[in-house]
Amino acid sequence: MSGYYLGIDIGSVGSKAVVIDGSRIISSAVIPSGTNYATTSAAVKAEVLKLAGLKEGDITASAATGIGGRNAGAGSYHSVILCDARGVNLTFPAARSIIDIGGQGSQLTSINETGQVIDFSVSEICATGSARLLQVVARILQIGIEEIGPLSMKAVRPSNFSTSCTVFLETEVITRISQGDKPADILAGIHRSIAEKISGMARGVALNPEVAVIGGGALDIGLILAIEEKLGMKALVPENPRIIAALGAALIARG
Repeated sequence: MSGYYLGIDIGSVGSKAVVIDGSRIISSAVIPSGTNYATTSAAVKAEVLKLAGLKEGDITASAATGIGGRNAGAGSYHSVILCDARGVNLTFPAARSIIDIGGQGSQLTSINETGQVIDFSVSEICATGSARLLQVVARILQIGIEEIGPLSMKAVRPSNFSTSCTVFLETEVITRISQGDKPADILAGIHRSIAEKISGMARGVALNPEVAVIGGGALDIGLILAIEEKLGMKALVPENPRIIAALGAALIARG
């Protein structure tokens, strides 16, 4: 269909927006999510429209997703699982499995050739399978989130962590530091913990070799490698893995 379509994804950590013209991305924007989802939504919408050189009146239809998506003021709201499926189907037409590593948890989804959801599994709230854990560890180690992936790849003896709860794992990280574990080994161990959690979720949802990994966690090369090793398959990672759900919402708005 002709026209401009807007997709908004208000997540717990980041908020994303995408404007498409048909199936072509015109602009995209990512900003931190604040405490007021309506304000955050207005800000990310203004940013993506500015980048596209458009006004709100130029948008034919809009749709939203994410934890704060119902406060986005969009034309419709849809689950992240459905939006992930549509966004991945356009980005990687051959993909039949999706791993979304978000700020509060992860989800695995199986889709068909048209981007329809076949099955899915969602991690529990208190779990190691989320990008939130990476932020916690980065704060403890006093490093930037962008340093985690490259540093973890220098690991010699990855640390072992026994808990599956983010709160208790934070304590374990501090213990490992006091015992002399190197930051690279701690990070590699964290990556293994997240990969283990995702692997456990995969027992309930069949993963096909063409698996796309999206969400903020997909920006971490060390985590991607840990997931590939654990699952025994190559991951497809979009150029901008954080905007895929917003892209899917825009595609749903297009119809």
